[in-house]
Amino acid sequence: MKEKLEALFNNIKSLCESEVERIIEFVAGILSENQQSDEKPDCPYCGSGITIKYGHRNGKPRFLCHGCDRTFMHTTNSVMSHSHYGRSVWHDFIRDTLYGMTLDHSAEELGFSHQTAFNMRHKVLIALQDLISGSPTVLSRLAELDETFVLDCYKGAKLPDGVKRKPRKHGAKASSPGISDEYVAICTAVQRDGGAVAMTVNRAKPSKEELEKVYSGHLEAGTVALTDGLRSYSVLRKQFHCLVVDVNHEEDKSFFNLSIVNSMHSYIKEAYVRYRGVATKYINRYNAMFSLAFRNIKDQAEDAFASLCQMGRTCLWHGVKEIKAHSLVYL
Repeated sequence: MKEKLEALFNNIKSLCESEVERIIEFVAGILSENQQSDEKPDCPYCGSGITIKYGHRNGKPRFLCHGCDRTFMHTTNSVMSHSHYGRSVWHDFIRDTLYGMTLDHSAEELGFSHQTAFNMRHKVLIALQDLISGSPTVLSRLAELDETFVLDCYKGAKLPDGVKRKPRKHGAKASSPGISDEYVAICTAVQRDGGAVAMTVNRAKPSKEELEKVYSGHLEAGTVALTDGLRSYSVLRKQFHCLVVDVNHEEDKSFFNLSIVNSMHSYIKEAYVRYRGVATKYINRYNAMFSLAFRNIKDQAEDAFASLCQMGRTCLWHGVKEIKAHSLVYL
């Protein structure tokens, strides 16, 4: 053992600072897991504190609840459930996901296959959807609303029956100019001093009914909604009692503008370039991430890791079979 430690320290001396930092984070994650294993947490199913240690499963400590007679582990109901990887790997992977890193980058950096990275990413995205649906972002005071458009995408699959266009290569344009049915709308809203909402429910320009579906539960009554004048936004006045303002008809452009929501559109488009497109059926999973990560990615990455990896009564774990079936978008 002594010889192995000496060889390890000699190898560490030859590493750059960033690589040493990664080693420190990895070791800190192991120590955190070991410290966790000595604790007896409350039951994630019934909330009872009457729990005892109950052996191990796959090398991880298991507990028994005397309140409901169910067994559980530190990762039960969290995004890490049934995973071979520890907290340090999930921490780095969730950070990579919110920073918009590609699957191949994460797979190479963290040492697993592209398919494993794909499965882990979608487990994270679905869990983020669960978090947002359980505690939806409500915009108030002053908000900017607009939509951006991305080409529909059947990445990784053949074009379904009924699609008239021919397959496109990465970077190709729509077959016809203007906003056509080849484009998918991402409806976005950003509070100037608060959160953001992004959701897709339609192709081309959204109707009143579609905007009502998108923003139901996300707009507080009395909110000043700055828009680009699309007539469909009048539904916000009728259904949500918002003050709808067309910025094109206002003289004070320093205040009446859509600069923040447009910056969110740029953020989304840049992510699409890195990803080389996103399959349309998965688009709302990514929209959930865009809503969360826009503006302050660094702090959100830490908060998301803490929320997704915390054991609790809400189940944030989804199996591989659910990845291809859970809350898909078909337009």
